[in-house]
Parts: sequence; C-alpha cells; structure tokens
Amino acid sequence: MKIDSIQWSNCNANFVGSIILSKIILLALLFSTIVLRAQTEKLQSGVYQLNTIDTQNGLDVKKKIKVLGNTTDLAMLSMHSSTLAPGKTNHPPRALMDREELIIVKEGPLTIIINDTVKIVSTGSIALIEAGDIQNFHNASDKVVSYYVLGFQSTNPVDISRGKENGGSVMKDWDELVIKKTNKGESRSVFDKPTSMFKRLEAHSTMLNPGEDSHPSHSHQAEEIMLLLKGYITMHIDNKNYVASAGSVILVRPNIPHNLSNTGNEPCLYYAIKWYNSNTN
Repeated sequence: MKIDSIQWSNCNANFVGSIILSKIILLALLFSTIVLRAQTEKLQSGVYQLNTIDTQNGLDVKKKIKVLGNTTDLAMLSMHSSTLAPGKTNHPPRALMDREELIIVKEGPLTIIINDTVKIVSTGSIALIEAGDIQNFHNASDKVVSYYVLGFQSTNPVDISRGKENGGSVMKDWDELVIKKTNKGESRSVFDKPTSMFKRLEAHSTMLNPGEDSHPSHSHQAEEIMLLLKGYITMHIDNKNYVASAGSVILVRPNIPHNLSNTGNEPCLYYAIKWYNSNTN
C-alpha cells in the first residue's frame, strides 16, 4: 500500500492536533477542578489580607487578592478589593440574582448606582446591594478610587421579596452615620434588618482608642466579619493571636471565643457585620 507524502503529512498534522486538543481539554478540566475546590473550600476563623503591595523598580504595585469559600451559614463568601481609574466604570449595569454584596469605600469619592438611584459617597461609606437589584459603580473624580467587595450567598434560598419588604438595598455615606460616643471610642450603627439573603443582617462601625479592647472575649452563634479600615490590632480568636492592619478581614465562625485589642498608636476603625440564618439564634 502506497501513501503519498501529502496524505502522510495530513495524517501527522491531524494526529498532532488531536494530542494538542486533548491536552487543552485536560488542562481545562484541571482548571475547573481547581476553581470548584476554591469555591467549596471551608473558610476558617482567622485574618485574611485583601491588600498586598509588592515593590517593583521602586514603584508600589498593588495586587488584588480574592478570598473565596464557604462557611457554616454561607454557601459562598467572596472578598476582594478593587480600584477604578478616573472616568472609568467597573462594569455595565447588572443584577446578581443569587447573592448580596457589601461595598465599603476605601478611598472615595465613588459613584454607586443601584436601580434608578445614584449616590456619590466618600471614604468609609458603605452600601448593601440586595439580590436582584441592578448595580454598577463609576469614578467621576480626577483620582483613583478604591473599594472593598464582600459577596454573600446564604445556605438558605434567596428571598428577594423579603428584602424589598424591608427597605431593599442601602447606601450610607460616612457623614450620614450617627456617632455614638463610648468610653473606648465611637460607634456608628449602619443597619439591622432582614434582607434577600438573611432573616437578619447587622452592620456597624467601631472606632477604638489605642490600648483598648473591643469587649471581653465572647462567642455567639451568628458568624461575623470585621473589615479593618485604619490602624493596627491584635485579634484574639480561640486562644490564638493574629496581628492585623488596614485591609485585613477577620472571619469568626459560630461559637468561637473572640475579641480584639488596638495595639497601634492611633485609633483603629473597622466595620463589623453579622448575619443570621433561620437556624441561627
């Protein structure tokens, strides 16, 4: 049997192409497995850093770090920081049907658009975007703005009507938050209400003076996140100590003893967020 050189070249090319295609498919499957594992990873109590700075050629190059996983009451928890250059928009208007997002402004002003409401908010401001609401962000200033994004997907089904019946999405400028003076610093209540994801979601900010403890070590059934905006603290979680600085997120799982100490020389500032599912006290 005689096979001319053209036929042999075509066969060889097809064979090599098949091998390459097989390797691409294998890599895609491997990547999908890695992503799936990341999505289903159980996040433990501890400190997660969202901001890192690498120095390259004398310049500070900021890298985004995304934390993704699940907890007792969350099928998915995602956390990352983002920046917007002047005149830029983060993405076209969109609605997330399966999760809520908390936006906390690191460096403003940031223009937040939720459905038909547009609001320009300053540094330290916070927004709750409930499932089903159309949203995007814009930088109308002449400087780079940055913000943190915390995404929550409950282990319970989404209930968009519950969220709407209880006021829906929230945008709070930092200057709108009412200050309550304490013997340790200041606190500001943000909201405490049912949402599309939770039977109850509560958020407040605390400014803690140097050398002070937030409170005696305690525990509770509800999971909690603290996002540190300013200062340096030592977080005490289940008899372990963690040093944290601005840009750190602290996750505390159910019934884990915890408190924090301001170990810096200036007041520290952080948001505390707790969520309650139907099985949470």
